[in-house]
Amino acid sequence: MSRPGAGPPAGRGPRRPGRGTPGRGAPGRGAEASLADPDLLAGRLFFAVPVPGLSRAPLEAALPDLALLLSGARLTTPGGWHLTLAFLGQVQPELADEVVRVGEAATAGVPAARLRLEGSGVFPNGRRARVLWAGLGGDTDVLVRLAASLAAECKAAGLRFEERPLVPHLTLARFSTPAPVPEAALELVAGAAAAGSEWEARELACYRSILGGARGARYRVIREFPLAG
Repeated sequence: MSRPGAGPPAGRGPRRPGRGTPGRGAPGRGAEASLADPDLLAGRLFFAVPVPGLSRAPLEAALPDLALLLSGARLTTPGGWHLTLAFLGQVQPELADEVVRVGEAATAGVPAARLRLEGSGVFPNGRRARVLWAGLGGDTDVLVRLAASLAAECKAAGLRFEERPLVPHLTLARFSTPAPVPEAALELVAGAAAAGSEWEARELACYRSILGGARGARYRVIREFPLAG
């Protein structure tokens, strides 16, 4: 899921010292231990929940047909599909520890969530769409709660982030110029989403977005924060 779009969706279908502990792969150095690699946890960062391969496979298979229906749209790359909960933008290396603390604090006590892809929709509306997406079903309240916790922790840590209402979704296509989306495209996405398997989301990931390249942005998971089982 890429970043939630501005405006109402049109759709189909349903800083804090001492808060953190040294993260995975980060060697402890006593009271002054760094929680993060400042060179790694810097750049254009966001928190998101990954979408596993088996659950997204029917949508991947539908992409060639979807491309034929959406002239002028740029389809997203399946390997980078994710459900964005908080976009931080450009983060400087000196704030790397705060990024880790935010992730750890926001996920504390949050249960794993049973999720499934479900339905389809566009932002901001069907006649002048900028984004086509697949919707989400299942324990979406867990994601909403997690997004709210991330927002609160980012504010407390002094990290900038985009403040937008969360509409859980998976971005499939973007339009550089607003364009109408055919009903057939919405139906194709909704059908393919329904064919995907349910999964259990057991971690929140911090991603780095790397801009450029012929296929648009690339995404790399640079830290994971487990959810309670």
